[in-house]
Amino acid sequence: MDSSTLRTGSVVIQDLPRIFTWPLRRLREGYGLRDLPSLAAARARGHSPPDWETALNERETTAQVEVMRTTPRVLFLEITGRCPIDCLMCARRYRNWTYGDLAEGVFDRLCPALARAGLVVLGGFGEPLVARRFDHYFDRLSTLGVPVALQTSGYRLTAERAAHLVAGGLRHLHVSIDSPEETTYTAIRPRISFSDVKDRVRQVVALKRETGASWPAVHIVFVAMRRNIEQLPAMVDLAADLGADQLTVQYLVVHSQDIRQESLFYHQGLANSSLDAAEDRARQRGITVELPDRFGEGAPRRDLRCRDPWQVMFVRWNGEVRPCCYAPDAVMGRLPEDTFWAIWNGPAYRELRRRLNTDRPPEYCLACAAGRKRGVDDEAAHIALASES
Repeated sequence: MDSSTLRTGSVVIQDLPRIFTWPLRRLREGYGLRDLPSLAAARARGHSPPDWETALNERETTAQVEVMRTTPRVLFLEITGRCPIDCLMCARRYRNWTYGDLAEGVFDRLCPALARAGLVVLGGFGEPLVARRFDHYFDRLSTLGVPVALQTSGYRLTAERAAHLVAGGLRHLHVSIDSPEETTYTAIRPRISFSDVKDRVRQVVALKRETGASWPAVHIVFVAMRRNIEQLPAMVDLAADLGADQLTVQYLVVHSQDIRQESLFYHQGLANSSLDAAEDRARQRGITVELPDRFGEGAPRRDLRCRDPWQVMFVRWNGEVRPCCYAPDAVMGRLPEDTFWAIWNGPAYRELRRRLNTDRPPEYCLACAAGRKRGVDDEAAHIALASES
């Protein structure tokens, strides 16, 4: 009898090797023995391991558990701390940090988490595209099948690299453009060509259309400050003209007294009217905009409870693990000395999860420049002087 017709109950004999290798593969990917039954049940319902992980992570986040079974939904990976641009508002201008490129050992140690992360973001305090091994790390992530996003100023985003990113399946491209006018743009981001950055965004959009690809989603990121806020409606036009999918606006965080008056905390009426005008223009142009809260609205539109310790990890080029990019002095652990799981469920992370959304969160969370604990109407959400960090 042909072995392909032999059955044990409803199981085809030739399927047995695949049935036995499935749990072994899940264990190699970093899932625990206790995860296998629910993973198998999810599989029977037609859900993939990423679907299972996303759903369980949401339950863990809602319950604010201390020990996680799931990996970060967003893992920031700083493949280099170097950046030649010297942007007006960058924290690195005002802090005595050292910079280098990611070590292969750090990447290897992270691989079990990278393969399961919801999204790996190549970004940080450096410009990813100046990393000596950018293509190597991007290709390794693509091979793992993990969704990848890139945060860049556009520096060294050449035509060849843009094509490589699209072909490699990049999911999200975040390009920082802080003005629709070249003079203002170069005052904020010196040493970078305004026209070249716009050309590369157009090229990525054109490649998507030519190939019929859905990815990457193109996001323009605008850091709003006094010198550019009145240009915001025109920035909506530029983003639409470039073919971007979304314009994201963030308030400037001040790290030095030299630019304190650039903060829109001191120009609230102007900020609110400009945000309103940008929202109207976006409706006219049919482009999505993500805007920060207006000043003086009372209760913020979003929940101030922070979800990052359950969903986010920030790995610096030197292997230091931070809970987010807003806590420059909070080190949860170090790779490759420790494993991902030893850090993710280690004492520092457990304490942060236990305390964060209580009446006694860590001091660095109270000073969060994202305003997670205070809201937009608190000056501390806008001013994070280097001397105070």
